[in-house]
Amino acid sequence: MTAAPVLPAADDDLAQRLLPIVMANPGKAKHLAEAALLDARRDADPACEAVALRALGLVAQAQHDAAAAAAHLKASMTVARRHGLRVHEAEARMSHALILDDLGRPGAALKEVDRAVAELDGHRRSRAIMQRALILRRLGFDRQAMELYRGALRAFRESGDQVWEARTLTNRGVLHGFRGNLKQAENDLRAAQALYNRLGMATAAAQVEHNLGFVAAQAGDVPTALARYDRAHDRLYSTGVAAVGLLDRADLLLSVRLLPEAETAIRAAIDACTDGHLDSVLGQAHLMLARHGLAAGTPAESKAAAAAARREFQRQGRSVWSARARVAEIAAVVALGRANRGTLRELRSVAAHLLEAGWLQPGWDALLDAAQLAVDLGELYTARELLTEAGGAAKLGPAPLRVRWWHIRARLELASGAVAESVRAATSGLRQADAYRASLGATELRVRGSAETAALAGLRLRLALVHGGPATALSWAQRCRAAALTLPPTKPSSDPVVARHLTELRRINGELVAAPSGPQRTGRLMRRQRVLEAEIRRRSWRAPGSEPNAVEFSLPALAAALGERVLVELLDLDGRLHALVVRGRKVTHRIIGEIDVVRAELESLRFALHNQVLGHGAGGERLERRAEQLDRLLMGPLADLLGDGPLVLVPTGALHALPWGMLPRLRGRSLCVAPSATIWLRCATAPAVDGQLVLVGAPSAQQAADEVREIAAERPGAAVLAGDQARVAPALAALDGAAIGHIASHGEFRSDNPLFSFLMLADGPLTVYDLTALRRPPALLVLSGCDTGLAAVHPGDELMGLVAALLNMGTATVIASTGPVDDGATRHLMHAFYGHLGTGLGPAAALAAAQASADQRDRASTDSFVCFGAG
Repeated sequence: MTAAPVLPAADDDLAQRLLPIVMANPGKAKHLAEAALLDARRDADPACEAVALRALGLVAQAQHDAAAAAAHLKASMTVARRHGLRVHEAEARMSHALILDDLGRPGAALKEVDRAVAELDGHRRSRAIMQRALILRRLGFDRQAMELYRGALRAFRESGDQVWEARTLTNRGVLHGFRGNLKQAENDLRAAQALYNRLGMATAAAQVEHNLGFVAAQAGDVPTALARYDRAHDRLYSTGVAAVGLLDRADLLLSVRLLPEAETAIRAAIDACTDGHLDSVLGQAHLMLARHGLAAGTPAESKAAAAAARREFQRQGRSVWSARARVAEIAAVVALGRANRGTLRELRSVAAHLLEAGWLQPGWDALLDAAQLAVDLGELYTARELLTEAGGAAKLGPAPLRVRWWHIRARLELASGAVAESVRAATSGLRQADAYRASLGATELRVRGSAETAALAGLRLRLALVHGGPATALSWAQRCRAAALTLPPTKPSSDPVVARHLTELRRINGELVAAPSGPQRTGRLMRRQRVLEAEIRRRSWRAPGSEPNAVEFSLPALAAALGERVLVELLDLDGRLHALVVRGRKVTHRIIGEIDVVRAELESLRFALHNQVLGHGAGGERLERRAEQLDRLLMGPLADLLGDGPLVLVPTGALHALPWGMLPRLRGRSLCVAPSATIWLRCATAPAVDGQLVLVGAPSAQQAADEVREIAAERPGAAVLAGDQARVAPALAALDGAAIGHIASHGEFRSDNPLFSFLMLADGPLTVYDLTALRRPPALLVLSGCDTGLAAVHPGDELMGLVAALLNMGTATVIASTGPVDDGATRHLMHAFYGHLGTGLGPAAALAAAQASADQRDRASTDSFVCFGAG
């Protein structure tokens, strides 16, 4: 007689059905567990009741509610204990141990999991041991955790327990990531994800995708990390906001200086910790807030947040995290100017603790903090020792850490009097910075750079100026400024999702301006507008990078292209404004003065300009005085070098917003403005374009249609899109491949997000993102509207705005305004400009001639236009 098969008990069958669903779909698991709980209580089945309660606890944990999870798991243990269900109680206790850790009670968590280990055997005991390893890892006992993971993994593979094999691989992969073993981390996580996908556990697979993003972030691969985080976020919508996930994203955003976005993520993480009673993560959130404060320049707030994090970690017995918080606290003390040799000794000791624990990147970072402080304190021997100890950062660390190591090395060598060694170190650091910048495909990420890179570039420029002379300084300036604009442009509009969002943005804008509506509807539309803009930005950040673009600068090539022109490149070094003047093949260096004085005068001029154009009072005389004062400050020290021919100006900082044609010495003179000498040379030597003239006159500007029709009347063959025909898609199609493009419309510079700066066409805004759809932008593009030439200026004179994007895309010359302009005055100016252009003058000379002949009363508007690029 054949033996009957042994059927699993009802509770075991329920566990096998329910618990995997928690990792696949927590919402579905909750529904099934609640139904199972009702059935178990109806049938007086304590074993199934204990299983259902445990499943509900695990669902609450998956949904980041530690308090609810603890309540369900305690109830499960109570039911099991009351009915002598030893294994059920131990398994619930094993799960409860992790919740105790989430609640910030790691000591109690270890005691709880040890009780579970003592009661279990076989593969169940291996599961409890794996949970114990996770708690140990969170406490900083990485070596012990790694050994336990190794043993648990063997046991699960032998028993064929693929779910727990995947969980172990996930946890071990994260541990490898924290310790800087990124290849091992990637291997473990890929294996775990493959198992989860095979088992149909979508939620668990999505969590691994997030962890793979963490590994990419540790490696400094920002686009890949962002893409993985976004994919995981899209798949984890049903589980709510994970505080740890928000902090991982905030860490990455901080690395690329997206500070407002990082702070938003940190604040959301703090709220999630509070709502879910996740005290174990709250300390990490405060530590991240401290790091944000340092980056944002608020060291007092940073110090308070770091101290709060350290106290929380100490209370929980998390010594490694406590050391990390102390590093942030000391960094704030240094930023506040209160550091001394005792601070240096403590920082070195904390760094040693981190390295001993196996946390390489935080340890190297702390060593570099100490080395930098040692240089500041004049402790050069100590600084050299510390740099040697942190040598792994220069070889194995992510790019920002490598840049930092070389920067401190350059400072140390300079302080030691070894100029040649300092030059070599600074050059090596900038090479690393160039490669890292190129790896960031998105314009917004490229231009933000880092304070470290900007400081290193400033050091290299000073070395070139003092020890190499003006020509060497000019050459290095090309490596150190507006470098993002030398890289291949990215085209976010080629993403179909971005394209759809841009279309929807135009529709929303049309609804907002079409007719008055109630505040509720207006508020709803504006909220949707913000959501769309945020999504467009996020998707653009994922753009893949490119190979580093070595800037090949040749003074003879520049001199040949300049001809009779004089080039003036302005530099801000340590608050002083320097000029490098190229005339023929000679480069002359002049110190102009304090940048703050110039900046204050520029602000006064722009205030007077706005008042006059917008009719807020008589500002003509004040405008003239401010222009004369700026002329004395900027052009006076260079007067003997400028001659009377055409000029090429390369501004710095706030001077990118200066309407240069207003200065008396420059009025009526052919001049063009460029982000750098290299970019001017690229624009000036671009091949000629044989195409038509395309004129776009939008209804948003009062006289725009008349403006383009007047120009077209004297330019047979010009394509005209006026009034309702001036829509985004037809305009872009017509402009693609044109020799000259002209867009007359209302313009607006978005200081909050320069890549959404726009020209308002008939169906809505034409933004920088839209312009990236152009395959062959016009060789000359005239932007006839307010503020079209403004740009956000980031460290290293990295620019974001309409003009910067067009020059990066390949437009040789852009005519645009640096302030508000009157429609009528602009119309007359543009008619005159095209008249002079028709006589054979180049764009810069034609604009200067048109401005010189403009009515004196219109000069606040007409002189606001600047010729950017080749000229």
